[in-house]
Amino acid sequence: MKTVIIGGVAAGMSAASKLKRLLGDAVEIVVYEKGGEVSFGACGIPFYISDHIKQGKELIARTAEEFAKSGIPVKICHEVTAVDTDAKTVTVKNLKTGEVFDDTYDKLVIGSGAGVRHFPPFDRSYTNLFEIRDVADGTRVKQALFDENQRHVVIVGAGFIGLELSEACRHYGKEVTVVELAEHVLSAFDTEISEALEAELAENGVTVRVGTMVQSLVEEDGRIVRAVLQRGEETEEIPADLVINSAGIAPATSFITNVEKARNGAICVNERMETSIPDVYAAGDCSIMKSAVTGDYLYAPLGTNANKQGRIIGDILGGVQPKPFKLIGSSALRLFGIDAAKVGLSEKEAKARGLHYKAHMITGNSYASYYGTEKLNIKLIYDADTRKILGAETYGQGIVVPRANYYAIAIYAGLTVDEMGFMDLCYSPPFSGVWDAALIASNTAK
Repeated sequence: MKTVIIGGVAAGMSAASKLKRLLGDAVEIVVYEKGGEVSFGACGIPFYISDHIKQGKELIARTAEEFAKSGIPVKICHEVTAVDTDAKTVTVKNLKTGEVFDDTYDKLVIGSGAGVRHFPPFDRSYTNLFEIRDVADGTRVKQALFDENQRHVVIVGAGFIGLELSEACRHYGKEVTVVELAEHVLSAFDTEISEALEAELAENGVTVRVGTMVQSLVEEDGRIVRAVLQRGEETEEIPADLVINSAGIAPATSFITNVEKARNGAICVNERMETSIPDVYAAGDCSIMKSAVTGDYLYAPLGTNANKQGRIIGDILGGVQPKPFKLIGSSALRLFGIDAAKVGLSEKEAKARGLHYKAHMITGNSYASYYGTEKLNIKLIYDADTRKILGAETYGQGIVVPRANYYAIAIYAGLTVDEMGFMDLCYSPPFSGVWDAALIASNTAK
């Protein structure tokens, strides 16, 4: 069996590694990767830029050469430009030499990821316009930040990467402005959490412009010098020595046209990562699968999901029954002195779906009250009739994200707030009060 894998990062290399372990020499695997790096931790790049991680190579799990030694040849700087699912061939371009050739497959795995969206005015190149796609991009941003003459940084997009980058840039003493088109940062979260994050940004010297777009860029000799912001009818010019575009991503799937896709271009897959075309699988940021909470398609471009999905494909192609995977929609962020996490549905998402739900929020202690003073907030979303937990958001200081994880497990298991309220959790004063904040939130849900 010959398996061609498009994309050599989380999903693709997870599938390749698992399949090779299962079948050994009985399978031929070829990986085509458009970029120059493979198997790197993209989510760690902002922390590399901040210098919390000193060297970019620490983010790379295995190199292409190391994969080749284990029997998985990886062709870096090779872009798949077309797929013929009838002939079972892929058209590949060597980006270094310009050579174009076809390759055949028995099974095709698409793990091509997603790229930064290049909408105007970010649809052309400038010497000081950056985006974060790989470790090399992170290195370029980091080197630019070391230049003390580059004082003003404009970050476009206030999602996870944009916010983490704002903290990284403040680490170098830069004047940072975050521009976000939505009315709040991290708009997937409910307003209370977004407002808490905005307050944290302001307290740490980050200027936030929400409900605002970058209308245009003023340049001199190919270099951006100012950004023109627009909110409603009003415009404002701000200085810009460095501009980082992190305003959303688009699944990289243009090379295959006859597979079922969502509106954003992500390839639709089932729980076995199968697409609408036989023998074609997809995983990671280029794919979309159904939420275990709502049954609707949910785009969840995170490395955690990509690695699980890739492993499922490896198991299936290797003849092994995969472990069950339910997509909950779990994400977390650390921003200066505040942590935030979301699992399942937010209130705004429940409301948009017309669900009959209730929302309940508490402020509690991260530890026993006599052990520490850090506080966290827990917001629960649950079915008003069955009382089944639909979602949870946590934010504050201390032990914040692990408590969201409690609720991810509760959602996975279909627990009600009442069942969660008497869960037998570990207790010791350094970790919680005798009644954990998660238990209190569940028990006080009316």
